[in-house]
Amino acid sequence: MGYSQSQRTLKFTLAYDGTRYAGWQAQRHAGQQPRTIQAILEAALQRILQEKVSVIGSGRTDSGVHALAQVAHCRTRNKKITPQRLLRSLNQLLPQDIAVMRVEEAPNTFHARFDAVRKHYRYRIHTGEAVLPFDRPHVYHVRYPLNVACMRREATVLRGKHDMKALARAGHGRKNTVRKIESVRISRHGQELWIDVIGGGFLHAMVRSIAGTLIDIGRSRLPKGTIQRLLRTRLRKFAGATAPARGLTLIQVDYLGTGYSL
Repeated sequence: MGYSQSQRTLKFTLAYDGTRYAGWQAQRHAGQQPRTIQAILEAALQRILQEKVSVIGSGRTDSGVHALAQVAHCRTRNKKITPQRLLRSLNQLLPQDIAVMRVEEAPNTFHARFDAVRKHYRYRIHTGEAVLPFDRPHVYHVRYPLNVACMRREATVLRGKHDMKALARAGHGRKNTVRKIESVRISRHGQELWIDVIGGGFLHAMVRSIAGTLIDIGRSRLPKGTIQRLLRTRLRKFAGATAPARGLTLIQVDYLGTGYSL
């Protein structure tokens, strides 16, 4: 995590529709590379700054997942270009489904991933008979009746610090699977249900697993007490299906102690 005094640190806040992309993180290996948000942003920055830079995000978003406020940073030797000019130039180069909302100067000690203290994800479920075409890429259409009261009761069990191994994708590669969930809120907005999950960090596909499990509970495909059983046994086989990526959006990333908060 070293840095040089000859460099400056730039912080980016991005919004994107993840439908066409293989997630945030670029693949660092030879051969044909999948389209990722990070790789496209790095290519645009290289053209503008006239140097190769590495962009670090606050965390990965999976293939097909969206963001309203992904945070990232890079270090550059280019000290001439202003944040305002860089913002304008980036948005002229980037495809229409990726937008840089802000570019800011940051302390050289700032790190988009390691300094993040809280993330807010939202999973959108459409419960009506038909979905508007321009909403379809951003919601999961569930045609079955859902017992929302039961879903809310189960969701409360997730609050606090727990071993979330049963709600992570197999092969996640993390030795420590304990995570702290600050809140899980299920609210209705017209024909949509929103599952808002806020926590200090998440395992691979964890929020989608939470959403899918709560949906299966709401459909009575999983019994009362499922969440408690998952946390106790740590066994993935008792969880529900992982909900599709298209319904998930990274809403916000918070930073404390660095002077940066969204």
